[in-house]
Amino acid sequence: MDLKVLIVDDEPANGLFLHTIIEQVAGVKVVAVCTSGREALDMVKIHHPQVVFLDVDMPEMNGLELACTLTERHPDIYIVFATAYPDYALQAFELYSFDYILKPFNEERIRKTLKKLQSSIEKQVSPANNKGMCIWVDKGRARVCLRPDDIVYLETCNHRTQIVALNDRYLTWYKIDKLSTALEPYGFHKCHRSYIVNRNQIKEIIKTGRTFQIKLFSGEAIPLSRKMERDFRNIILKCEIHDFA
Repeated sequence: MDLKVLIVDDEPANGLFLHTIIEQVAGVKVVAVCTSGREALDMVKIHHPQVVFLDVDMPEMNGLELACTLTERHPDIYIVFATAYPDYALQAFELYSFDYILKPFNEERIRKTLKKLQSSIEKQVSPANNKGMCIWVDKGRARVCLRPDDIVYLETCNHRTQIVALNDRYLTWYKIDKLSTALEPYGFHKCHRSYIVNRNQIKEIIKTGRTFQIKLFSGEAIPLSRKMERDFRNIILKCEIHDFA
């Protein structure tokens, strides 16, 4: 399946140039080229792109504002800023972006970013062997295979996902909703909009007043949403709930 890309740039010539380069990469398809943030939001609803190439300096809704809206409404979207303004790079990386490419565009730089995106999306979750699933994560220069039994819980962190394992933590670009779907057959359950927990790592569920927490065997505690508490309790039948109200 092709990687679907949306381009947003208020200068049509830049959008056309990006379109030409991106379409030359095998397995990548440009679904639309937009000249405003409002148009981009409409096109995302229609085409469901996986990646958005986005300029920063645009009228009405600038690129940072659009990126914020996109990631809130469509958390699985990858943002690549393509702009002439280097000053926003740190803010973009901290909040939203997968990459930050400066104008004038270098064709090889764009191709490398697309290949990196393809690799990242394809390798998010892959079977290591017949014994089960493996999630590949980077740690320094090493690439580590995490099996479900290695993982304690996952949490969102500035539009990224932190995987908390038995012996380490890994900050990744993986989308938590995709990991949730992949890990559900292995006993992982959503306990909060920002957390997914391994059922086998739960020691107890604690109620304090009107709030709930999940106490883990590691000694850590993570939140349990009040909205999800009833369904979660039905799933985790073995967990005794202690009321400290």
